[in-house]
Amino acid sequence: MNNFFYKVNDKDYEVIVTHKRIKNIHYRYKDEKFYVSCHPLTLKRTVVSGLDRFAAKLIEKGDKTKAIGDDYIYLFGDRFEIAKSGMVRIEGYPQINYKNQEELLTKLKKIFLDIVTKRVRYYEKVMNLPSYRVTIRKMTSRYGSNSKQSKHLTFAFQLIHYSTPILDSVIVHELAHIKVYNHSKAFYDVVYKYCPDYDALHNKLRKGEFK
Repeated sequence: MNNFFYKVNDKDYEVIVTHKRIKNIHYRYKDEKFYVSCHPLTLKRTVVSGLDRFAAKLIEKGDKTKAIGDDYIYLFGDRFEIAKSGMVRIEGYPQINYKNQEELLTKLKKIFLDIVTKRVRYYEKVMNLPSYRVTIRKMTSRYGSNSKQSKHLTFAFQLIHYSTPILDSVIVHELAHIKVYNHSKAFYDVVYKYCPDYDALHNKLRKGEFK
């Protein structure tokens, strides 16, 4: 089976087919193309049947607003226009001058660590909790983690794109684990006490809605 085009709402999308020795068919959507992995003997009509079922949802999921584009970046829920080099100003912090996007992100990471640490300290006080060490790093499968043994909280750098209430919901979630380490009803009772809108905020985070 060769690559082909598939129509969704009167628009043609290229389907890139990769043959692998696998039993199931895997569908992915990126950059206005469908990527399909399937066994070499899979029939085209079988792949098309799957696209009939999944294409619209894949497009909807794939077309979510990106946090960073060539000329913009979302910071704390707001869109900032950026160039390949230039400057960005975050309220309460010195102007950020950068030569490229990589340098911008490096400098933003330091500011974000300061902001997250201040929010953690605020909620530690409100929730009557001990002080934990705070770090920021790229995370692909979660938004935060809590190590009670080392008293260490880690938060995903990508949270910098979301509004403060959404960030706070993640902070409260991780701090609640100091009181209840599992995800039982008792745990969520703590979360809802300090973040009543947790469900709505978490839903925005899951959907990639920055504000």
